[in-house]
Amino acid sequence: MNILLDLSLWKGLLAIILGITLPGLFIVVVVRSLIKHQITRQHERVGRLLFRVSASLLALLISLSYANEKIGYNKVVDSLEDESALIASVMLKLKMHRSELAEEIRQDLIEYVEFTIDDGWNDVVNNPYISKMWGTMVRINILVRELPTNTDNQKSLKTSIISDIDLITKTLQVRFYSSYFHLPYLTYILGFGLIIVWCFFAVYNTDWLGLTYISLYNIFIAVVLYFVIMLGNPMVGPLKIDPTPFKTLKEMGLDKLPF
Repeated sequence: MNILLDLSLWKGLLAIILGITLPGLFIVVVVRSLIKHQITRQHERVGRLLFRVSASLLALLISLSYANEKIGYNKVVDSLEDESALIASVMLKLKMHRSELAEEIRQDLIEYVEFTIDDGWNDVVNNPYISKMWGTMVRINILVRELPTNTDNQKSLKTSIISDIDLITKTLQVRFYSSYFHLPYLTYILGFGLIIVWCFFAVYNTDWLGLTYISLYNIFIAVVLYFVIMLGNPMVGPLKIDPTPFKTLKEMGLDKLPF
């Protein structure tokens, strides 16, 4: 299933549509050929009722799955925005600290932002804990605890900076946890449910119009399922999150503060 993440949006949609629609047509035709000489009017009434119920339940399940994955996707987006805001705050405080070490840490933060923008999440996905981003953040965590506290202002700033850096590290972990391929559990239920729906649909006549209707239903399910999978993997694939907050941070020119 993770091969979908390597395909473009349209190719991925086409692949999952064909992967669901074609087996669906095959199962409907095969089941219809097996039961058409044994089916009675009562069987048709029961089959049509069960088809409507199961198809509706299936649509409800995939809607819930979509909503759940969208919440997780938005969580990663929010973490990026929170992280960029914290970085802006820390860089201001480091400038106010007025020490050589604070300036060194500021340069490390600038590099961290650039690494995040340039990487495209490749290191985060493949080698999260040996990536340049992680290495730079570890270095920053070590250095901020060595900031001098010669004045009360520096002491207060150091405490605040350490707290912010800890929060930045936590938001970074959110990205790491979201970097592994994730297939929603409801996908397995959906696969089983589709087979049941196709079997119930076999009570209808499998003429070109009937097959067109079930194909349209399959296409709809396939499209929604595709976006459920993509939203469940926010760091990879055609819908991967863009580090826009970090780009905005870089464009603001916080490395050139006027004081």
